[in-house]
Amino acid sequence: MSTLMTQPLPKRQALRRPLFMLLFAVLILAIAIVVRMSKDNLASTQRATPPAPIELSSQAAMTRLEEGLRRNPDDTNAYAELGMAYLQKVRETADPSFYTQAQSAFDNALKRDPQQLDAMVGQGILALARHDFQGALVWAEQARAINPFRAQILGIMVDAQVELGQYDTAVATLQKMVDLRPDLSSYSRVSYVRELYGDVDGAITAMQAAVGTAVPGSEQWLWTQVQVGNLYFNRGDLENAAAIYQAALKQKADYAYALAGMARVQAAQGNLDAAIERYGAIVQRLPLPDMVITLGEWYAATGNNEAAQEQYGLVNVIQQLNVGAGMDVDLELALFNANHGDKVLAEQQARAVYERRPTIHAADTLAWALYQNGKFDEAKPYSEKALQLKTRDAILYFHTGMIAAALGETDAARDYLQQALAINPYFSVHYAAEAQATLTKLQ
Repeated sequence: MSTLMTQPLPKRQALRRPLFMLLFAVLILAIAIVVRMSKDNLASTQRATPPAPIELSSQAAMTRLEEGLRRNPDDTNAYAELGMAYLQKVRETADPSFYTQAQSAFDNALKRDPQQLDAMVGQGILALARHDFQGALVWAEQARAINPFRAQILGIMVDAQVELGQYDTAVATLQKMVDLRPDLSSYSRVSYVRELYGDVDGAITAMQAAVGTAVPGSEQWLWTQVQVGNLYFNRGDLENAAAIYQAALKQKADYAYALAGMARVQAAQGNLDAAIERYGAIVQRLPLPDMVITLGEWYAATGNNEAAQEQYGLVNVIQQLNVGAGMDVDLELALFNANHGDKVLAEQQARAVYERRPTIHAADTLAWALYQNGKFDEAKPYSEKALQLKTRDAILYFHTGMIAAALGETDAARDYLQQALAINPYFSVHYAAEAQATLTKLQ
């Protein structure tokens, strides 16, 4: 096992680099978490929040760069930086149309200089954002051939390898990244990989190390602080989660992702009306699919099915816009449809995704889609594959437990469902109650 999985993290060295390079590092981390979030939150686990924006407003950066390019249309560095600003604009507005503009900016840089490294890195990040993980690997390999010592390139490779189910390879690549540059970007990835392998304490330690590399009160600090809160929430520790979210809000009272965390705590505590009010305001600002789905499920839990269906309808509109911007959202749509939509279509989508990306989350989604279509025997092996890394994710154990119950495997079903509730009794307003009700029937 790699030392990053078993040993203390290396200390961050006092290295210097320009602001432009810092921008790239944070954005690479950002896209990685978007990818992670999209599959996990749609499973109703409310796992990771979206990425940290850069310190410089993307609109200000775009205006400055566009003006500069009008004066010097062959400035490849400006094109590459403009592409990154467009990616940041997606983060700030949830408008995927800026992916097309980012693509154009990177293409313009590479047309003028086929070895423009920053544009290659940008293309890799863009591929990750669009869930084109094979494409991201191709871009990362091309960039690494030019500069094998740039840690951000290894970060793209780690993210793509994880999302393709190449877990052992991802761990080895991440070890190289940490050895090369132990910082916020690498520590955050260590946290996620440790979480995947079931080491939640180690994941918290790594994310706290990431917090320690950021300037208190900065956007990077706020983002990583919220991730620590999410890790506590996902293990059912509402007290610590709330304290960490509040610490972020003391630094920035309107920080959307800390507010979202507090809303999840309120919902877990049974105060759904207050949670809906707070979360609804956030969704107005950032209509991200995972947030919209969560809001819909909370409405449903209060009996307001009309409002819930409005949110679910909005999800389909958002995802069609994402598809139009070149994103592959089949995994997200498969899980959404399995829970709230066309279950036959969900199975078709999940099968196609698992064929391309045999990850634990793709296995879980396929298992759940098969379960929802009454194909319990076929679902079982996929649900077992979803647990192969021993990930401490309540939704994975809930799905596996419900499949075991449907097969009449009472002892196994009880064990899985008890584990789901032990991991996080608040993993879902709807499904946690279903897990408890099923356990009661199995007694």
